[in-house]
Amino acid sequence: MASRLLPEDTEIIWNANPVGKYRDFLYEAMGKEVVDSKGDFQKWLLPHYGKTLKELVNDMQNNYEAVNLTELLAQRRLNIVSENDKAFIIAFDNAINELGYDCANTIGSGYSWSPLMIIYGKTGTKSRPCIARIYINNEDISLRLFFTNINKHSAYIENAPEHIKAIFFGGHDCPCRPDCPHKGQKIYTIDDKTYHKCCHADFRIVTPKIEELSDYMGLLAKFYPVKKVKSVK
Repeated sequence: MASRLLPEDTEIIWNANPVGKYRDFLYEAMGKEVVDSKGDFQKWLLPHYGKTLKELVNDMQNNYEAVNLTELLAQRRLNIVSENDKAFIIAFDNAINELGYDCANTIGSGYSWSPLMIIYGKTGTKSRPCIARIYINNEDISLRLFFTNINKHSAYIENAPEHIKAIFFGGHDCPCRPDCPHKGQKIYTIDDKTYHKCCHADFRIVTPKIEELSDYMGLLAKFYPVKKVKSVK
């Protein structure tokens, strides 16, 4: 007996249904050949999280793709984002583009962290190393930044505004030290105090403010300066 298809008003949500259930619906609605032409189905599906199956079919039938972040934020699935938070996302996107990073025009699943997420990776590279993520929750957003070699920039941090310093000394130390089993543990000293951080205690701004955006970007530019193109003589 064939399994029952999901209703067309089913929202595509991480771990709400097996990925195969979404694929089966699209096989029926669009045909196996069309769906399989998308390649890795789960990877292809990620940018569509938050849409209903009906909305996804409509987009596929009309070959619709959002052309910019403003258009993405106008989608129904992003109605959970306040106008102020949308303004911050667009401003942050424009600013981080100047550092050489972009979100590949994608708002996808936040996996276990949040309903939706924007990932900023290095523009024009295959590996796209990530320096920032915006987590989109049901009522607000948060900004997570990624840093290495923190001690190298300790003087800058110690002289930064309090809301920038708080990124590094706020929250809790790594709960599994001294032998952290997680990758990316950070040990650094700010104002003569040593901190231990890992994936359980990340560098997150819970309520990012547009009036503090220049400070966030100044911090990122310190860790990720724009490399000047060497002139050809």
